[in-house]
Amino acid sequence: MSIKSVDTRIQRFFKAYVASKAGKVTEESDEILRITYPDKPSFEEYTYQSVVAKEKKIPLIAIGSPAFQHILKGCLEDGVLCQIALKSNRDFEALLKKYFKDAPFACIECDKIHMGEDTVSICVKPQPCYHRINNGKIVSLKVVKQEAVRFFQFYFSVIFQNKLRTKNEEIITLLIDEKENVVSVEDFSEDNILKNADKEFQDFNSKLKADFFDKLKAVADEKLNILLRDKLALFDLQLYKEKKAKLRSFEKRLKRELREHLISKKIDFDFQKWRTNYEELLKKEEESFVTNITVKFSNLLVINTAKVKFEVSLGNKVTLQASSIIGIDHTIEVTCPICRKAFSEGYATQDGFYVCKSCIRQSIDTGKIYSKKAALTLDPMLNEYIEHDSGFICSVCGKKHSQLLEFKCSHDNSIVCINHYGVCDVCGKVFSKLNLSYTDEFRRQLCPKHAAKNKKVEH
Repeated sequence: MSIKSVDTRIQRFFKAYVASKAGKVTEESDEILRITYPDKPSFEEYTYQSVVAKEKKIPLIAIGSPAFQHILKGCLEDGVLCQIALKSNRDFEALLKKYFKDAPFACIECDKIHMGEDTVSICVKPQPCYHRINNGKIVSLKVVKQEAVRFFQFYFSVIFQNKLRTKNEEIITLLIDEKENVVSVEDFSEDNILKNADKEFQDFNSKLKADFFDKLKAVADEKLNILLRDKLALFDLQLYKEKKAKLRSFEKRLKRELREHLISKKIDFDFQKWRTNYEELLKKEEESFVTNITVKFSNLLVINTAKVKFEVSLGNKVTLQASSIIGIDHTIEVTCPICRKAFSEGYATQDGFYVCKSCIRQSIDTGKIYSKKAALTLDPMLNEYIEHDSGFICSVCGKKHSQLLEFKCSHDNSIVCINHYGVCDVCGKVFSKLNLSYTDEFRRQLCPKHAAKNKKVEH
């Protein structure tokens, strides 16, 4: 088969690379390429076939081969081969309103729960489809600043191979930012960019220094090793029973051979030597079931985009700072002003904050939401908060309690808490414990009216 009939992407890339260096490609045969450059007196030979590379000791052009890696590294000096710039097709303020909601929102691809006649949408993605604002309304949204940022998506071809199973190949991608941090973005993919009408991408040219690439590659390799350890454990877990059965069968065969030797009563049979061979063979058999992993770095995509910082004004007169990255994530990065943690669902509070769920306190009397910085009173019985101007003070214990625990005495209309009220065993009405008396007979508790009647009967 001629080289022309197998014109793959790597071959087209190689020819384009030679052409960019003003070189000329000629086919010496169906297997060997001859490359000549105007500034070099001698020619160079390459091949796409690994068998030919081994037999004739010619550099191989294939993913992961030293010759191809050398070409890639040289290309990085002049500019990354796969490099795009992402831009928003729409006004960014209008785009942000799609992902910043102050009312219930139906996620198109997320789970739906039917509650009677109503249908509730539940976002189940690792990164929610939108940022949810509770207890407040968006008044305005304003972009403050845009800054250029770059991300680097590494592509690795990984093959898991074990003689118990056929080859299992998968592509692993890792996204790294300019500060050499691995970015966890579940929803980012080329398909999402291509199919997203809100965004457009363009080819982009810029240089990437080899030493910077090496640093990024080292970070990617380290993260990849961690991922591969986890994947290997899962892969081998599926083979555990099969591997155990094979080893048990092999061990039975060795022991059967031992019995045959003993039955034959060979004089020269050396049991100790058999034992040593037995252990070595068993170890080799076990090692033969080890899963081998082949990893090849296949591509690098450089994404040039922008981090947009903006302000959102809410109805409680709070202006919150947030940011979003075009194309890399569609969620909003908001940091809680109290705990400094990022959150995807927040609450506008009565005391002028916008905080995460962990940093709110809700008044059980009024239902109003406050931040942890608000000076509320903790109800000791309900272990919930009440405002200073709500609740009541028990006339018996003198402590402040929620109105949910308020009882009025039917005798003098005094207010008592749940710990200091009782019910008359005769009329069944509520009374303060200060106004209840107890009889020796049957240990009944009586209100003042029925206590007086009880005394008359006794006299």
